[in-house]
Amino acid sequence: MDNKQKDLKLYIFTAAGLVVLIILQFVLHRVTPFIKDDLWYATNIATGGDLTSPVDIIESQFWHYFNWGGRVINHALLQSVIATGELGADILNILATLILGFMICLVAGVKNPLFYLLSEALIVSFNASIHFSMYWEAGSVNYLYSTSWILLYVFFILRSLDENKEKIKAIEIFIIPLALIAGWSTENMGPTCFVLTVFVIIYKFIRKEKVYTYLYEGAFLTLLGSALLILAPGNFVRNQFVEKTTLSQLIHNRIDNFLLSSCDFLFPTLLFAFSAFVIEIFVLKKISVRNVSLFAFALIAQAAMFLSPAYPQRASFGIMCVLIAYIITVLNRMNTDSKPSKTVLVLFTVSVYIHALITVCRDLIFIPF
Repeated sequence: MDNKQKDLKLYIFTAAGLVVLIILQFVLHRVTPFIKDDLWYATNIATGGDLTSPVDIIESQFWHYFNWGGRVINHALLQSVIATGELGADILNILATLILGFMICLVAGVKNPLFYLLSEALIVSFNASIHFSMYWEAGSVNYLYSTSWILLYVFFILRSLDENKEKIKAIEIFIIPLALIAGWSTENMGPTCFVLTVFVIIYKFIRKEKVYTYLYEGAFLTLLGSALLILAPGNFVRNQFVEKTTLSQLIHNRIDNFLLSSCDFLFPTLLFAFSAFVIEIFVLKKISVRNVSLFAFALIAQAAMFLSPAYPQRASFGIMCVLIAYIITVLNRMNTDSKPSKTVLVLFTVSVYIHALITVCRDLIFIPF
């Protein structure tokens, strides 16, 4: 069998598997109505009236920023998605899922279509809270949608570490909105984007390599976005409704939250990622600064959650996706031309895919709403 026939079979296998998984997810979206916060954001939250125009969204988010919280970028998008209706939102959610799988592969630097199917399956299989990060509309926009533009930003920053690749034209222009919204997305991922960018700048400076202007722009704008998010007046207003605790109890609760996330709902992803890290060091015997940066990004984002008063399972979504990108990067390095290597990759993909199908089918039967 020649290479063209092999490639064609691979694409057909990937497409068929993806179609089945996406159809099942779409059905799950269809049976999940707007609930909880969705119903609030379906209105002009400043006046309580209906959403009738973009002006209502702007008015809502202005009120939100000063009275409830700083995630105005995410929630403006949320209100726009909700305004399309449940069917429109479900279609947009599926598109967002497909885009996220592509972004994971983009960051991982893979082109094999099997990795795309694997990334989509891992998003389901490793997901600690699939309903509240993908099917609940407010969770979907805050995590599923925002992770895509965060990964796109990470891709451009990590790409600068490769001196063999030419700088993308006009990147100094489109990095401006991308860096700002990446920093202004979630309270742990935004600051981590800033830390990653500063690390890359320092690394290139030490190695006496050219530091592109867009890296400085990215550092400044992710910091600005993070500051606008975290220091929003609405955060301090909402904190007044949080039950006060002693300092010792506060520290105790945050340690508990951190350990629970690391040893429970994020544990499978962390376990596979650490295994991949060990393989890179002791089997492949080489790990690039790019891969170290990607792995460290996830660990720093996880550590940043220690500062959060609460750590809901859905908040691990972005960290999970970065770790998936790292895992796929290592699998791609292991995927040589040898038959055993390709067999292992196919078996792993099929196993994860079957688990993803079972997860979605189970959730169709036992919907927690």
